[in-house]
Amino acid sequence: MLRSITVTLASIAVLALAACGSGEGAGGSAGVAPETAKAQIERAAKVKLASETIPDEAREQGLRASYSNAATAVEDGQIVGVFVMKDAGVADEVSDMVRGSAPKSARLIVNDEVMVVYAAAGSDRAAAVESAVEAL
Repeated sequence: MLRSITVTLASIAVLALAACGSGEGAGGSAGVAPETAKAQIERAAKVKLASETIPDEAREQGLRASYSNAATAVEDGQIVGVFVMKDAGVADEVSDMVRGSAPKSARLIVNDEVMVVYAAAGSDRAAAVESAVEAL
């Protein structure tokens, strides 16, 4: 069950991003490096995140990188999905859609262009993850 929730949350975020249009040019700010966000969240949640495939349409709309612990979520006792957008505007637009679609037990943590979907089924490291996201 935990694995299906992980896949669903990741799908929600990707589909929401693909559905939203960004009125900004292709320039976007450099922002947070995806690998930096990944490393910070991995340390905070004490999980290993794997890169997820990004559909072309989602990449065109502003999704720069996506990581999750989908393969190890049951063992980890938590679900972690990290999404790095091209800018804060895209993240704001997507976060509203994801908040409305995500299960109530999941937390959505957003700071500028980084968005994390987090749900604990065991060890709850949400406070550490939130601190890591805010530090980016």
